[in-house]
Amino acid sequence: MTLGDPAKSVAESVDGDRASALLDSVRNHELPPVLHDLVSEYQSFEGARPWFIWRWVHHLAPKNTMPVVDGDHREAVATNKTMLVLFITILDDLAEKQRDYRTFDAITRFVRLGADDCLGRTDRYSDGGVHENGSDSDRLRDATADDAYVAFARSVWETLLERLRRSPSFERYAPLFRFDVGQIVTAIEYSTLAIDRPDLVTPSDLRRYEAHNMGMYSYLDIDLMYTRADHTDELSEFRAVVDPAQRMARIGNWLSTWERELREGDVSSAVVVSARERGLVDAEPLSHLGDIADDDRVEAAIDRIRAADVETELLEEWNEEYDRLVAAADRVDSIDLTPFAEGTKDVLRYHLASRGFK
Repeated sequence: MTLGDPAKSVAESVDGDRASALLDSVRNHELPPVLHDLVSEYQSFEGARPWFIWRWVHHLAPKNTMPVVDGDHREAVATNKTMLVLFITILDDLAEKQRDYRTFDAITRFVRLGADDCLGRTDRYSDGGVHENGSDSDRLRDATADDAYVAFARSVWETLLERLRRSPSFERYAPLFRFDVGQIVTAIEYSTLAIDRPDLVTPSDLRRYEAHNMGMYSYLDIDLMYTRADHTDELSEFRAVVDPAQRMARIGNWLSTWERELREGDVSSAVVVSARERGLVDAEPLSHLGDIADDDRVEAAIDRIRAADVETELLEEWNEEYDRLVAAADRVDSIDLTPFAEGTKDVLRYHLASRGFK
């Protein structure tokens, strides 16, 4: 049974004045120097996401943080999570916007090489992530990849790993972190399938695979790295809490970005997929939306989706996931996860207030 209607309460709280205040809190948020420098470099690439997004992620990171984190590490955790999102966004831009799969594959090798890379032995590689020895060098080199993108992504990834290596429990959770980041890569690959072949996408597959784009499992790994206590015996319970939280974050992101994405020709949002399943829009024409000539068709599709109230259905789904989260959190005896559960409401509130800004 739904615990009231928290999603509706959150949505109703984001009126004009409240939304404006939330947006101002993001705009006025300052990034730490290491993040500021990386985002500045990222801005030099064509099609880079606006500064607002990085302030948004860093500002909201504490809401997505488990109370297990040692108090003196909370700022490091927020910075590292934002750095991870930057790395994910580089891949997302390449796959979904630029369709540059060669460069995408070259960068994902940083994640998929294996435990050695994630355990910090990145000195084994030369510039561009290439092995020093001949056979591995041949395996990793791709002359058609964008060298500047690969070098920047490698810089972000290695900076993140170097910071994580200094955490108290890095080696305990590093292999799991690498695996969970790999699931994010798979989520991005599924998004490209949804864009290129919307006729092959189902709502259940979208929720199964694409939700991992939110990176909440990797967030949990980072949280656990920054506590001296050993929580491996409770790992199953913690991940059971994160699962609905990740789906809730995905729903919030879908609700706040589907209109922009549709105008860009991206039809992978659950809002649009649900609309297609209900016959509100046709799969084939949608794959070609986003061109200037299609502006009228885009706006007509958006109007139909709004009129059908598809968003309300997703908010109801958010409520169901919230119930799962609360039930899972109640099964954790060692620590009070109420702040984490309450934080999911704030994250949804900021998502809804940020329509059109990210």
